[in-house]
Amino acid sequence: MNPKQKIYYYPLSIKVELMKIAVMLMGLMLVLSTAALSTNAFAAKQSTSIEFEMSGCTNSMTCNAEVFVGDTVQFTGSLTTGGGEPINGASITIYKFTAQPALIPIATGVTGIDGMFDLTWTAEFTPMEKAPQDVTRKFLTETVTIFAQFDGDDQFAPTRSAKSTAVIQVNEITTFVNSDKNMYNQGDTAIVFLAFIDSHDNFVDPDSLRVVLNEKEVEVEQKKTGSYTLTIPALPKEHTQLLVIPKKEGHNVSNGFITIIVDGLK
Repeated sequence: MNPKQKIYYYPLSIKVELMKIAVMLMGLMLVLSTAALSTNAFAAKQSTSIEFEMSGCTNSMTCNAEVFVGDTVQFTGSLTTGGGEPINGASITIYKFTAQPALIPIATGVTGIDGMFDLTWTAEFTPMEKAPQDVTRKFLTETVTIFAQFDGDDQFAPTRSAKSTAVIQVNEITTFVNSDKNMYNQGDTAIVFLAFIDSHDNFVDPDSLRVVLNEKEVEVEQKKTGSYTLTIPALPKEHTQLLVIPKKEGHNVSNGFITIIVDGLK
């Protein structure tokens, strides 16, 4: 050993601090290298674009489709690269964004060889908590935002379509009650016609039907879908009242009422 060479001994606490600094530097280098790899990997992904259309739109800007619960809504579109090349076999998800707020997937599928997708959804309200008793017995409308999304993969970057709005409304059933004459004499036979028509102007059958004639339930005869008759023989001299109470799941249904007027009341 060179007698002039000096040997320095550091206290243990300083050695520990130096080791900590070395470990921190190694960790920082690892983070930076990982970030660089991630950046390079992301940069290597091709950009993508979604064209998206929804059925029932009333304008070309925000769509503003009006659909009824139970309607089939169609979603069509295409997924392409930034250069316009179709992307085959890519997973597409259609989302509904509600006012709660909530983001709900409503349809999924994959693109074809031409990059196109064609998906459908049966319109329904978003489930929500209700009061134990709904005194109105009516369903409200719901306004939602709908869009298509591609989550990306190892080759292609994620993308999302423009948003479309839709107003979901419940189907209304209107009850019509008519008689074959405006006025009857005592002892006449009256024929009453019942009809149930929904928001699409289609005749529909209720799930259940109560018909009350002068506070007594009676049976009616079905003639065709959504159309029924009731024959009332030998009308009494008092006015005869008929109440029609239909019900159908998921629909707003109106009751029907008619008074059979008998001439010569005293």
